[in-house]
Amino acid sequence: MKRYERNSPEALSRIVAMMMITDATLDDRELEVLERLHVLDIVGISREGFSRVVQDYCAALIDEGSARGRINLVDRQRIDWVIDPVDDPRKRIDVCGIVLNIAKADGRLHDSELAVFGYMLERWGMTLESLGRELASQ
Repeated sequence: MKRYERNSPEALSRIVAMMMITDATLDDRELEVLERLHVLDIVGISREGFSRVVQDYCAALIDEGSARGRINLVDRQRIDWVIDPVDDPRKRIDVCGIVLNIAKADGRLHDSELAVFGYMLERWGMTLESLGRELASQ
């Protein structure tokens, strides 16, 4: 998997891409959330740049797949690889708010989305309560 610069728009975008794909579907409502919340502007990436990040992430997933075509979308080692390049506290809070909105875009939180999101919070030393306080103060 590609290595992105710390706290770069690409690193943030890959976290968003990971969450969009974690439930094994890319829902049009998730794309609508990207537009409605101006996610690409917040992250600081062009539509083409975001598309490249999503394509690169999907290609990496396919490369990691088993001989039987199975891909573990909730692999902690991969999640670490994706989220660890973002260490700026403000960007972590922003990306958590973004991925939470994306995860609930289709009207429900899938078990895989909850697992990935919960692990992100844990890895980053955050809780839902602390995230809520931070997002409310913005």
